[in-house]
Parts: sequence; structure tokens; C-alpha cells
Amino acid sequence: MKRTSTQPNNKDIEKLEKLLKKASVPTLPVVAQKLIELCSNENATFAHFGQVLEADPGLASRILKVANSAYYSLRNKVTTLERAIGVLGLKYVKTTSLGFHLATALNKFKAEGFDLGTFWHHNLLRGVLARQLAKKYCPDRCDEAFLVGLLQDCGTPFLVEALGKPYAQIWIESRGSQLSLFKLEQEVFEFDHVMAARVLTKQWGLPDILSQPIHSHHHRPQSEPSQDQLTQLSQISYFVGALSLNNPQSLIEEDLTLPDYCLRVFNINSHQMSSMLQDAKQEYYRISQVFSGILPGNKDVTELIVQAHALLSDLSEDISREAFALEEEVKRLKARCSTLSSSVDEYEKQAESDDLTGLALRSPLERYLDNACWKISNNETSLAVIFIDMDNFKDINDYHSHAAGDRALIEVARLLKGLFGNSGCISRYGGDEFVIALMGLKARQAVKLAKGLTKKVHQIKMPVRENSSDVHIEFSCSVGMLFCEPGSQPGNSSRILELADHQMYEVKKHGKDNMRFQVVTAKNPQPNTADKSELKQYQGDNHPLQTNILQSDE
Repeated sequence: MKRTSTQPNNKDIEKLEKLLKKASVPTLPVVAQKLIELCSNENATFAHFGQVLEADPGLASRILKVANSAYYSLRNKVTTLERAIGVLGLKYVKTTSLGFHLATALNKFKAEGFDLGTFWHHNLLRGVLARQLAKKYCPDRCDEAFLVGLLQDCGTPFLVEALGKPYAQIWIESRGSQLSLFKLEQEVFEFDHVMAARVLTKQWGLPDILSQPIHSHHHRPQSEPSQDQLTQLSQISYFVGALSLNNPQSLIEEDLTLPDYCLRVFNINSHQMSSMLQDAKQEYYRISQVFSGILPGNKDVTELIVQAHALLSDLSEDISREAFALEEEVKRLKARCSTLSSSVDEYEKQAESDDLTGLALRSPLERYLDNACWKISNNETSLAVIFIDMDNFKDINDYHSHAAGDRALIEVARLLKGLFGNSGCISRYGGDEFVIALMGLKARQAVKLAKGLTKKVHQIKMPVRENSSDVHIEFSCSVGMLFCEPGSQPGNSSRILELADHQMYEVKKHGKDNMRFQVVTAKNPQPNTADKSELKQYQGDNHPLQTNILQSDE
């Protein structure tokens, strides 16, 4: 029997009231009646509410369970109602308790094919979603929003009892979409669950702040923000009531506009909605402890959350298709810019790197040294500059070919990279000369490194072909090192390279295959800086060290 109007008339209400009597709707317990009175009274205090809860030990224990849940992370266990209300808030406990009692009353209705556990599973989720929306939209009415979401379909169990298996069948066919159920009801029956909810809320005596949003939850209110609390709750009630659960096979027109409605009214986009759904999931687990006797034991709300998120994401895809296309174009442009930027960086890197060895050229070395000079003068670090010249390198080119000389340079570069990595700046200074610059060392450490370097170079043995036989070329090097103490004034990169180069040539003049160093000291040396006693321990090796200690103002 298809109805031509969705608004109930007096005749419809009278028929429903007769059905209500026939269905033997259980009378609300005294506790529930007093809770309704307290919900209608904005001035009700904790003392009034505590008296009501004390008369219902079962409910009180459920409230204590919620207060002691892991979410609140309390150090001490909550053992009194007063403390539980302090933790949860008076309105939270009041509306949760009322919701539990009204749900318990409706749980008496049963019919073949109707799963009350699944029904409350869905509606408790709608209640917590309504609370989460209200936190962002109308924070003063979060608890009322929860009750509206929980009870908006309260007429459904009543119609299941009154109309029996045929009604239970269309509830199954609606597959979790209350809007689909609403339309099917209008196609088949004289009554719908919204009309039934009017009768029940009237009999219960719910205040207008709760009953009116329940009565209108399938009638779309204005699609813009409102300051009126009744309108705000009606908008929330419409949204959570229109949200399809259990992945319905077909969508109706109202489904397609939900994401846009959410954005226009609540100013919540799809990303924020995803976060809100996760918050709702956590709240569901907390509050389900109160409704444990009503909810099914084998249902996981995660599945419903995922389905709701997927539905809203799918629906918003069409609405935001143009914005998405623009966003993708922006991403492509950014990727192109990133590629071009990477190419520029690569070209710059190649321009500052030696083609043969891959080591830095003079320009990046000089920048590194100039930066180090500034830090040294501010007493922030030390600097060791090791200047290396390969001994008798011209002989390799002359007797074994320039290709062999190139291989020798590559072997030395590989050794330096292996020893120093990214610790400082490693440069091929020119020809067979290399420079290593390192900050943050002590003088003794720098001398050890430079001395060890000469030994490592000795260990390189490069095979070459000579007179139809294989031979190995061995190498040696002359090393000059300059060490600048923190607080000294070494000048600039040119001056530093000149001093280190001079130490290397001194080694060349005195027989090669050795190391010589110079220390530029601060006028007022800081603790733990180099001194002559640290360096004297290296005298007496097979290759005597030549030490030259200078003040930075010399």
C-alpha cells in the first residue's frame, strides 16, 4: 500500500497507538522515567542523579566499567559513582544511562528474521558518530546528539513486533540503509519507523530537544550551518541516519549528496571525516561496556567503520572529481619540477666533481675551507688539511702509459673515499695531488690519520703488463699537513692551502715518502687543544716527523 504523503495525520497516529497497545510495549522502569525527567531539567544536579543511579546497581556497575577503561588511563581504580561522574561528566552519564534503559525496553520486541543485536550494533555506532559530529559543530549538545543518533530508529523494533515477518523481511532487504528502509516502508505499509518513533517518544515523554530531531531524521534540513540547537541536532540526526552501513547493494539519491552536505553544514572534509570515524570507533568500544547485554558478542565495529569510510570516499569521488583532476595536474607539475631540479643538482654536482676520480674539484674544497676558517675563528672547531702528492708519478705515465697513470689515480681516490667517506671534503687538487680537509679532530688524531695514510698508500699494488709479463706497481706519497686549533686565525682557504702545500714540498725536498705537519695555535689555547707534548710521541719512528709549531699571529 503506497502512501502519497510522508507526514502522518491524526488517523495514522491513532492506528499506531492502537498497534502500540496491541504490541504490549513494556512500561519503562521507574529509573528510566526519572532519567527522562532529569534530561528535561537543565538544573538537575549530581545529587539528584546519584539518587537515581543508586537505585539501579546493575547500571551503576556498567558506568564504573566505562570510567575504568584504558582510554582514561587513570592511576587509581574508580570505585564510586561520584568519581565516575567526575571522570565521564554528568551529562555523559545521564544520557548514556537513559539510552541504555530505553534500548533495554525496546529489546523486548522480537520477530522472525529480525536481528536485534545487529540493529543495536548499527544504532550505537550512529549514536557515537552523532556525538563526534556534535563535538565539532555544537559542543554544548554532544550528549543529546548521542541519544538522538541512538534512538532515531526506535520505531523499527516496534513495527517488527506489530507487523511481524513481512516487515522484518524489508528490514533485511534494506541492508543497513535506513533511508532505503524508509522508502520501502512507504511502498509496502501504511506506517514507517519515523511515524512509530513519534508515538514512542510521546509515550516516553522525551523532551523536544530529543524528540524533534528523531521525528525529522529522514527529512533533509537546511544545507548550511545553523545557530539554532534544534536545527543543529536535526542536521546531525539526518546525516547519521542517512549513512548507509553494511555496504548496501544500491545507492539512492540522498546517498550521493552526503559528503557535500557534510562539508557545507559541518565544514568537515573527507580527511577530517576519516579521523572522526576513528575517534567514533574508540568511543564505541568504551561505551559498548554499558550496552554489553544488548549488543551481539561477535560483532566488530571496525567493519562498519571501514564500510562507512569507503562509502563516503566513493561518494565524494564524483563530487570532487574536478578538484581531484586539478590536484593530480599539480602533482605532475611538481614531479616535473622536481625532476628538473634534480637534473640541475646533478649537473652542478658533475661540474664540481673530477671526471676521472669523482672527487671534489678546487671550488667546493675552497668553500669548505672558508667555512671552516669562520668556525675556527669563532672557537667552534678545529681543522686538519692533509696535502698529498704521489711520488714519482711522472714515471708511471712515462714507462707504463697515461692509462696506467689514470688507473693509479683512481686507486688512490678509492682508498681516500674508503678511509674518510663523507667525514669532510676529499679533493683532487690537480694532477697527482689530493687534499683532504677534516673538521673536529684533535691534533694527535690528525697526525695519526696522516701518518696512517702514508702506510695505506704503500699497500696499493696495481697490476700492469710489462714486457709480456704481469708486474705490480707500488706507490708512495709525500704528505704535508696543516692543523688549525679552535680559536686560531688561519686566514682563508688560499692561505691554508699554501701552508699545507709548503709542508708537502718540504717532505719532497728531504727525500719524499714521508709526512710533515704544522700547527697554527690560538693565542689563548682552550682545554684539550694540541700542544707539543701530544706531538712529541711521534718522534722516533723510522721516518722522523718534522714539527713546526706556530702562533696564529706569526
